[in-house]
Amino acid sequence: MRVRTYIAAAFLSTAAAPKAMAQSTSLKLPQAAGVSSIQAPSSKSKPATVYGQIRMEGMQYMSVIPEAPQLTYSQLLSARLTGLKETSWADFAGDFSGGTFFSRGQSHIVVSEAYIASKGQNFRVFAGRKKKDWSEMDRRWQLGLWQPKFAIDALRPEEQGLTGFFADYNTSGWEIVGMATPVFIPSMGPDIREEGGGLVSDSRWYRAPSRNYDFNNNINTIQYKLDIPEAAKLADNGGAAMMGRLGNKEKGPWVVLSGGYLPVNELILKRKNFKAASEEKVDVTVSPDVTHHILKSVDVGYTLGRVKASLSYLEDDPVEKRPDPEWSIQKLMPIKAYSAAFDFSLSDIFTKTLAFQLEYLKIEGGGIQDILSDGTPDDFTMFDERLKFTNALSVRVEGQLASFFRRPFVTRFKYLYDYDQRGSLLNTEFLYYPSQKWALVVGGDVLGVQDENHDPSGFLNQYRANDRFYGGMTYVF
Repeated sequence: MRVRTYIAAAFLSTAAAPKAMAQSTSLKLPQAAGVSSIQAPSSKSKPATVYGQIRMEGMQYMSVIPEAPQLTYSQLLSARLTGLKETSWADFAGDFSGGTFFSRGQSHIVVSEAYIASKGQNFRVFAGRKKKDWSEMDRRWQLGLWQPKFAIDALRPEEQGLTGFFADYNTSGWEIVGMATPVFIPSMGPDIREEGGGLVSDSRWYRAPSRNYDFNNNINTIQYKLDIPEAAKLADNGGAAMMGRLGNKEKGPWVVLSGGYLPVNELILKRKNFKAASEEKVDVTVSPDVTHHILKSVDVGYTLGRVKASLSYLEDDPVEKRPDPEWSIQKLMPIKAYSAAFDFSLSDIFTKTLAFQLEYLKIEGGGIQDILSDGTPDDFTMFDERLKFTNALSVRVEGQLASFFRRPFVTRFKYLYDYDQRGSLLNTEFLYYPSQKWALVVGGDVLGVQDENHDPSGFLNQYRANDRFYGGMTYVF
């Protein structure tokens, strides 16, 4: 699969900065010793609760990419701020973050959540950008089908909330949510620009489309040009969704049903080709566009103490969009996805606690075919897959295995194998907490495939040169 990084990232950026592999776990890790409080001027208001995190990180890739040798080492300074302000008539919440790689054009300020909520015991109304557990599978595997994601680093995707109006009736035994949105904010990836007739990016997690084009049995060189529509045109795409939960996800059996008609979070691409008869090149204008899909998902689970098991199903049916004459556009193939997950934790192992996650994902469909204005397939397709993994097993272990100078040393290990791609992904991370507010981090990622000639456009094959290690520190307050 080629990771399709979408061109509207720069001017629709209201998603959040990447968080270091945050996932749900029953393991309680060290946190900040206290919470900052900002006293509001009104005597009727409660103090605002604010949490923050600052992370400094250096990352070294193990190999050099010939076309971009400068993308071997990077430094990242990022910050995150989460806050809640309660008043007598409404609550305000936000989750903001930003970061810089200390190079021109490599900074971001984005928003995961930002909403106002009515007061209420069970029934509440929300307006703004908010996350919900629409689908266990979408959240665990970061598919980005229900909620958009921020993924300038493909191995550290960050789930974002949908933007709109939410009506939520929530009790411990059941919940029902209705959501409507007049605005669309897509998933974000590395910024793309034109350079030397190609589409390039200052990221190792972007692969440019081929510049070879077979025209009348002759190989011609493609010259790409970007045509970015107005942000308002892309954002003016609404949708609606509903979700119902029966049972308590923290105890006993539970079921979650979700359905919606929403814009596809990944922008589709359309292009126009122009061939000069006297030249052996093809001018291609590329422009982002939006299509919708019908989403359905169901999760069934059971929680007993430290053990949680779940089965999930998700399908989407994208709307086929036809381009204008002389243009072609991406046609998204439907997806049917199945997954199973098993979480548990063990205490008193070497006097410590270990948390385990075992997950399996199976995807049917999910291809891409470029089509012409009459719906017939084009003879050139820019990108051919929608998702990174299609038949994968993942194992994750996390826990405090030791203490040094009476301070915790935490290990995180994750291994993923994709049977369709015949490849694997390994992540190992170590964290040492010299105090409750500081953490020292060292980790690495290894990607590989058994056969480089098998599935050459697969994610693991395309990015097998991106083995890396990183280190840094985090401060929380």
